[in-house]
Amino acid sequence: MNKKTDLNEESPLTKVIDDVSEGINDAGTVFNSEETPEIEDSTSKEAVRYLLWGLLSVVVNFGTFFILYHAMHLNYQFANIVAWFLGVQVGFWVDRIIVFRHKSNTAFREMLAFYGTRILTFLIETATLWVGISVLSANGTGSKIVGQILAIVGNYVLSKFFIFKNKK
Repeated sequence: MNKKTDLNEESPLTKVIDDVSEGINDAGTVFNSEETPEIEDSTSKEAVRYLLWGLLSVVVNFGTFFILYHAMHLNYQFANIVAWFLGVQVGFWVDRIIVFRHKSNTAFREMLAFYGTRILTFLIETATLWVGISVLSANGTGSKIVGQILAIVGNYVLSKFFIFKNKK
């Protein structure tokens, strides 16, 4: 075996992640005893998975923001940056493996693109927080909720059509 690493080869971590995602994606139904033919995912099923599983990244984002801003009384912009980063990391893996069931050997490249598109929705959320808290003197939690709603819609569109588009 050649010890020289080719830049086009998969890393061991990528292979493990792809194997796990393949197992999740190929899992059959749990409650149905009848064999059903495999049906291609519809956009509506993806959207439902995105909303349901996306709650995990929202909980991470919102929970981190709540702890840092409300419990630790840190600056809301700092709390939002940390919350955003952790939420995006969780969101990438959930979207790649569960929501869009995307299979490729380019997870790191996709992660960079994922973060790139999330910067746009982060800026929208940050502006929403600034307007809500600094300009309107509104509740930080309410401003965060409005920003999250705007970010969720934008993130779905960007993920579906730019990051995890499966080539037929």
